[in-house]
Amino acid sequence: MTRRLLLLPFLLLTTSSLQAQQPSTPRWTLGLGLGGASPTENFGVGVDWKTGWSAAANLTYRITSNLGLRGDAMFAQNDLNGAGIPGEGRLNKFAYIGNAVWQAVGLSSERLHPYALAGIGAVRLHAKGSDSSFTRFGGDIGVGFGYRLGRLGLRAEGRDLMYKFDRFGYNKRQNDVVWEGGVTVGL
Repeated sequence: MTRRLLLLPFLLLTTSSLQAQQPSTPRWTLGLGLGGASPTENFGVGVDWKTGWSAAANLTYRITSNLGLRGDAMFAQNDLNGAGIPGEGRLNKFAYIGNAVWQAVGLSSERLHPYALAGIGAVRLHAKGSDSSFTRFGGDIGVGFGYRLGRLGLRAEGRDLMYKFDRFGYNKRQNDVVWEGGVTVGL
C-alpha cells in the first residue's frame, strides 16, 4: 500500500507531462559548455586542491515536456599542491554520466526553463605526466537554467560530481562542484 502511495505522484506527474507535451519543444538537444571545477574540501592537512577548469558535451532526448534523458561527457583539470600525486601534480578527470533531467514546465516562461538533474556513470582520473590512472563509479546531482532562442539556447548549470578517490595513499569520497555555461542546439 505504501509503495502505491509513493508511486501516485510520479504517475500523476508523468500523465500530466504527456498531456502537456509541446510540439515546438525539440526532442533532441545537443549542449556544449565551459566552466570550472572545485572540490568541496581538501584531502587533508598540507594538501591544497586548486579550482580548475571544465568542458562538457551532452545529448538530451526529451521523453515528455518536462522529463528527459541526457548523456554527459565532461573533462576537468585540477592542480594539487603537496598531495603526493605522481607526475606534474595535476589531475585530469573524465566523467561519463547518464542523467535524468526534470524541467519545471509550470514554473517557467516560454523561453526560461529551470531544471534539475541526477545520474550515474563513471569517473576516470589520470595523473598528468604519469601513466597512473583509475576509473571509479560516480554520479552527479545538479540544477540549471536554460534560455531558449528558437532552436538555439543558452544554459547555466551547477553539479556535484561524486566519486571515490582511493589511490596514492588516500581513501576518500570526493565531491567536485562543477559549474558551466554554454549553448544548446535543438536537433
